[in-house]
Amino acid sequence: MHFSHILLASGLAQLGLAVYSVKDDYSGDSFFDMFSFDTFDDPTHGYVNYVDQATAQSQDLYNVSNGQVTFGVDHANIASGRGRNSIRLTSKAQYTHGLVVLDLTHMPASICGTWPAFWMTGPNWPNSGEIDIIEGVNSGSQNQMAMHTSSGCTLAGNNCQGNLGCPIKPEQSNNYGTNLNNAKGGAYAMEWTSGAINIWYFPRDHGLPSDVLGPNPNPSAWGPATASFVGGSGCDIDQHFMNNNIVFDTTFCGDWAGGVWGQDSTCSALAGSCQDYVQNHPEAFAEAYWTVNSLKVYLDNGNTPVAAAEAVKLQSSPSAVVGGVFAQETSSIPAAPATTSPPAVQYTAPSPVQNPQRTRTHGELFESSETGTGYIQIVPRDVTDHGTVQDTVNDTKSGPVSPPEQLKARKVSRHLHRHVHHLHHS
Repeated sequence: MHFSHILLASGLAQLGLAVYSVKDDYSGDSFFDMFSFDTFDDPTHGYVNYVDQATAQSQDLYNVSNGQVTFGVDHANIASGRGRNSIRLTSKAQYTHGLVVLDLTHMPASICGTWPAFWMTGPNWPNSGEIDIIEGVNSGSQNQMAMHTSSGCTLAGNNCQGNLGCPIKPEQSNNYGTNLNNAKGGAYAMEWTSGAINIWYFPRDHGLPSDVLGPNPNPSAWGPATASFVGGSGCDIDQHFMNNNIVFDTTFCGDWAGGVWGQDSTCSALAGSCQDYVQNHPEAFAEAYWTVNSLKVYLDNGNTPVAAAEAVKLQSSPSAVVGGVFAQETSSIPAAPATTSPPAVQYTAPSPVQNPQRTRTHGELFESSETGTGYIQIVPRDVTDHGTVQDTVNDTKSGPVSPPEQLKARKVSRHLHRHVHHLHHS
């Protein structure tokens, strides 16, 4: 779906200079010490067996070499039981505000049956919010970013509550899967402040900002964000996002990848069902691995001046606009002409999939503009926007940071909207 005119918020909104410094460095040998290996049943009903660290090590599912961290899935054996062996990692620390920068050279390729994700979420979902930084399924070639909240968060008329969330699918050709790998990866950066949640992707073959991997990155100098979720009177970011853990996972089939198997002509030609393919073709998943050069979490240790709120009109083009936004509408922003305003698209989630009591309305999906005029919303930044961090204890008695039953409720409801979204865009 392409919109010729869209409402955008860009990195230009960040006129204040946050002073970021490293809080946690997950890079190299310390990487796996800072994560828990989750082993519970997949909350999204995937055909996957998440294994503990000892099992993952014995099966060579992860390693650290020359500072690079690699972790993947079993691609040597016919799967059985719960499904194909894989790794799911949840950080032992929780974060409120900050800047997360992931430098990766490889992620699970666009392989039929796969459902990889790099994201953040907190306990008691959705009350602590969820930020999806990388996610997709099957042979897909584009990343989908999203945020999910409890009730009371409305951006540009879209309700971000629960399993629906507010998704953005930027039209970058190399931000996900096989295309990302062929371009030798790049850097994802997510900045979370009281005013907005912004996500950038910088392909390595296009050049990275000189400071993005350094000790004091400056997002205000990076230009427009790939995706922006701008708060305001309709959505108080601080009320809806707090104490989030970082999560990596690679699952198979399940409610999204399995649910749309038949809609993907590439995948459906390989086997009658997603599970049949994943179970009996281990060789297909040799490229279903992550390679991380570095992962760092930065906190803002200085004051962020308030930027003047204003609307700036620009001529948009594929080279100038690469993302979209859910922005709280304000009187200072001129309304786009009625003929160019994309209508909301409504869906009813397929009731037999997971929870027949849940039906959702799919919000507007803003994508990059091909031609025409868009709007940039420049919003105030809080004077003080310091990040906080809270370490959590994870042991065999207390279980994972978020109890499995909470995770199940969160992930099951969350991915009902993924299912209908992919149907809409396939």
